[in-house]
Amino acid sequence: MAASMVRPEPLTVLPACVWTDTEREVISLGHISRAMEGKWHVVSEGDTVLLLRSWTGHAIYRAEFGPVDASEGDGWRIVRAEAERDPDRYRDFGADFDAVMLELVLRTYALSEPAAELRTRMVSLVTDGTGRDDAPSALVQMSLLGMRTDPGSADRP
Repeated sequence: MAASMVRPEPLTVLPACVWTDTEREVISLGHISRAMEGKWHVVSEGDTVLLLRSWTGHAIYRAEFGPVDASEGDGWRIVRAEAERDPDRYRDFGADFDAVMLELVLRTYALSEPAAELRTRMVSLVTDGTGRDDAPSALVQMSLLGMRTDPGSADRP
């Protein structure tokens, strides 16, 4: 993986979800946004996934997947992750935001899911983090998440 972070810091909160084998396989295929509305690329190598901003190519999140403990059943979870903390590359909205955003980008871009609950949570965390509640939800979502414009097919790297 060629993209690197300037000031990576470990995430203190990780997404709690367990990904199925099929979801993990689809995530590993990645996604390249081809339209301006798509703000994220998903690039995978082995058990590591990078989430990059599509316009700049800057790596914003790096996540490592590992199998869940056999006592928990089957599947995968994110066992380690980092976020870019250079303020010229990405704004820090806090630990809970990073966990939500990491899962949201994977679900929206790699898996083509609507992820409505995660979207609502992301907007709420931004509102809490900025102290501003006057920005329309759709504007916050478009600004930070963007929109996958090809939900019927995946652009793969």
